[in-house]
Amino acid sequence: KAQPGVSEEELCRRIQAATGLKALTSSAFGWDTIWYYIRNTGIPINFGITILIALMVGALVSGQTFSLFILENMKYFGALKAIGVTSRRIVGMILMQAVIVLAIGYSLGISLTALFFELTKDNLDLRGFRLLPEVMLLTGGLVFVVVLMAAIVSVRRVVVVDPALVFRG
Repeated sequence: KAQPGVSEEELCRRIQAATGLKALTSSAFGWDTIWYYIRNTGIPINFGITILIALMVGALVSGQTFSLFILENMKYFGALKAIGVTSRRIVGMILMQAVIVLAIGYSLGISLTALFFELTKDNLDLRGFRLLPEVMLLTGGLVFVVVLMAAIVSVRRVVVVDPALVFRG
């Protein structure tokens, strides 16, 4: 432990000079450990693959859900078109629904994640795991892109629906 008035960096320099061994501050040791894992293990690649698969599955599930929503409500969209509602307005309604679903889903997901971290903060096996603001923002951005893409891909059917569909049995 350093004497009062001696910085960690100065103490590390003194230890290295006296022993010839590498001495690091807590922060430097932490970063050395992180870079060791990045350079010498497959852990970052495995995490990246897991995240990519999760994004793909999320996009497919969201796309399928919106596609089914559009398909099940095609008669109603046709009725709206038959009474003069523009395709642009209907697309806006669908995108608004997508944004509402996004907000609710993201809020629930982040809330449950924050609750998990709060409940496990004293667990020694999970020390060092934190919910950083950057992670929340990046997650929100990725979820926004996935939901928006799913809604846009699904909405094509509404734009081309024939209003006469309402009058068919």
